Amino acid sequence: MKRFALKLLLFLLIFLAYDKLFLMVANRSAEIEVDKRLEYLVNGQINKDLVIIGSSRGSRDIMAYQIEEQTGLSTYNLCYPGSDVVFHDFIMQTLLKFNEAPDLMVLVVDDSEAFVDGGARILFRRDRLYPLVKYPYVWKEMAKRGYLDKDLAGAVVLQRLNKYNFDLRQKSFTPIDTIIECGSMPVSWQQKGLDWDYSSLERTYPLDLEIQEKVIAFQNMIQTCEEMDIKLMILFPPNYRAHSQAFEDRVRLLGGQHPYFRLYDTENPIYRDKDYYYDTNHLMRKGANIYTEEVIAYINELTGD
Repeated sequence: MKRFALKLLLFLLIFLAYDKLFLMVANRSAEIEVDKRLEYLVNGQINKDLVIIGSSRGSRDIMAYQIEEQTGLSTYNLCYPGSDVVFHDFIMQTLLKFNEAPDLMVLVVDDSEAFVDGGARILFRRDRLYPLVKYPYVWKEMAKRGYLDKDLAGAVVLQRLNKYNFDLRQKSFTPIDTIIECGSMPVSWQQKGLDWDYSSLERTYPLDLEIQEKVIAFQNMIQTCEEMDIKLMILFPPNYRAHSQAFEDRVRLLGGQHPYFRLYDTENPIYRDKDYYYDTNHLMRKGANIYTEEVIAYINELTGD
């Protein structure tokens, strides 16, 4: 019995030493991650007057530095390409948990995929969470969402890791996802080989395809801002096609009376000019600078400046 106990103790010591190696992998994953914004959030380093949340339309179309320069409000862009509204809610809750609450939150909605299945392009970006599993908040959040087993992940570091963690080379920005200091991701070229036929047809909204989790996340963001007395502005940015009034109506209905809704200037001919777009859903930087001027006007109107 004594020999068995010694063998068990030896096994546990070897296992703990082995697991310690994976702790080093988790730490290295955070060090080499190129998009530091989520780590800044968890470490309480995003204390701004104004924060922008959304997916790629927000990251490409709105220049946070431009807002800060012209309004005097410290501004940061926390939009993640390929993310859905559930992820946006997570980003908002993380921001408010570890950082000072902003005075104004800007939420950019995706016409008209915000509440439906956007396929592989629009997801909860857990690939941004895996590099940060050294933080208990992060891996516990992943466990809560079913990506990890909470009990195993709490006991064994290896259980927190994924393929994202084992490429230990220093990460670098891609040309399309280069983050500038303010958090925005402008692009200065146009995607080639696109069909640039502008459609003026009104689109119906597929209410039967809505995903309830996304609707709940959207309404949770609104409720959170209301409870914390944060002004929430919901933006409908331009696309290279006619704006969907049906989608806007649905967003306004779900949003209720608290948020401030702002639609881009549909009469501005620039938004029908393909030379200002990277693709049919995103503006190039020169277009983003123009749209950001509109956003600044909305902010000034809201703040009384």
